[in-house]
Amino acid sequence: MDIVFAKLIFTLALADDITDRYALFRTRNDFMSAFRKIACLRNNECGNCPQRNVCSYQLTFSQTVSDDGSAAKRHQKPPLPFVFDFPVLPAAPNRGKEIEIGLVLAGTAINHVQDYIAATLLMFDPSPTDSKVAGIVTMAESATVTGCRNRIMEKSGAVALDGISTISLKDIAETQDLNPGRIRLTITTPMRLLHDGNPVGQLTFPLFIRPLLRRISSLAYYYYGGGLEVDYKWLSSLSESIVTAEYGFHADAWLEENRGERFHGLAGTGVFEGAISDFHFFLLLGEYFHVGKGASFGLGRYMIDRDF
Repeated sequence: MDIVFAKLIFTLALADDITDRYALFRTRNDFMSAFRKIACLRNNECGNCPQRNVCSYQLTFSQTVSDDGSAAKRHQKPPLPFVFDFPVLPAAPNRGKEIEIGLVLAGTAINHVQDYIAATLLMFDPSPTDSKVAGIVTMAESATVTGCRNRIMEKSGAVALDGISTISLKDIAETQDLNPGRIRLTITTPMRLLHDGNPVGQLTFPLFIRPLLRRISSLAYYYYGGGLEVDYKWLSSLSESIVTAEYGFHADAWLEENRGERFHGLAGTGVFEGAISDFHFFLLLGEYFHVGKGASFGLGRYMIDRDF
């Protein structure tokens, strides 16, 4: 099975000064509301809607667990089939500043790309007063595996769906090499991992890779039509042999604006050594799909140094 996905990039001009530099990471409810407005044909009466099984909103957010008991036990609740790449906003005053926002669509979610684009535009529409981040999307592009971009939307709002390209794991493997025995990994947005129900404060390779294995496996099962032929138990065991050669990770805290609470995630850079090549498949995909809590809304993003 090849993993195929699409990556869109939106250019957003901020409509107001925003002091909360992490505001984009709190837009889950805004995006869900915008998506529902775009997709709903029955005035939000989901329970009685005859289109429920084909509704893009339901297919995206219902996260229905498989009827197959063994699969449900193995994969549990499916992840959302999309991932935003959100930046930390520039310091205020930032009105008029342009930022780039990425959006990755996994597998079957690509079939509803038009609704995703429309919902993203609506989420940032400056006319509603409750938008966490308001602005004008001035351009939308589709990214290729090499980083080239196809412009699919101009300022007029017209979208050229035939300009959307896809990226596959095969494409990535053919164009990007990783060191087989050593990687430098940089966490670019706070990574919130749990181990035995507790937040991970000291990152090791097993504590990083095991959630990533589960995430990619679940995405494959629910949005690509089947499980991957991978020995996860063996990989989990092998991960214990990967050592930390350099440790530069630290706890990164940000403030929950409404409740005054601080949430913590890991950030920073570290070097891992060992039989890394056996994990390349997942490491490369994870750069697009992130890992940990809040991954779909920008958290848990990392990059691997290609020149290391």
